Amino acid sequence: MSPQRSKGFTLLELLVVMVIIAVIASVAVISTGALGRDPPAQKAAHELADLAGLASEQAVMQGRVYGLRIEAHGYSFYTYDGRKWSPLQADNLFYRRDLGDDVTLTLHMDGTTSALAPPPATVQEPAAATSATPAVHEGDTDQTELPQVLLLSSGELLPFEIEVAGVSGAAYTVKGSLTDGITVMEPSADAGKARP
Repeated sequence: MSPQRSKGFTLLELLVVMVIIAVIASVAVISTGALGRDPPAQKAAHELADLAGLASEQAVMQGRVYGLRIEAHGYSFYTYDGRKWSPLQADNLFYRRDLGDDVTLTLHMDGTTSALAPPPATVQEPAAATSATPAVHEGDTDQTELPQVLLLSSGELLPFEIEVAGVSGAAYTVKGSLTDGITVMEPSADAGKARP
């Protein structure tokens, strides 16, 4: 006859069950935290911060002034030649980004919400978009074609915040300041923590 097994758990079996429960609980907590985030908004915020940071570095290295034109669902980079702003269209890195309707941008300058630029008439045909605009006379400036965020060749950075919100309501903040550079602030409890 084999020895009869007791109806209770052994210490080893109890530890294995506790480890399994802990792993399942950890996965559940991580999954719940991930559901509160919005991957398209997160990707767009980090890409915007990385590109703006790179443009800021290039402005210093090349002695050029760059600008960032913010729309409700996209953004584009501009450069200043001493007389006028021009969009960077044939650039492999600083081309216009259309984020789609699932990602919305909001711009804050000096603590107040700033006006966004209207989207271009046709993204595929930049020449058609410019020909449809009224002629600008010398001394006049078409405000819709100006970038709102300046990346100066001196390395100075005028403070700005760009809120990048997704359909889930999660809002990442791309923040630019002279002391911290360009960072991304996460939308959750760690919203005070910035990523360089």
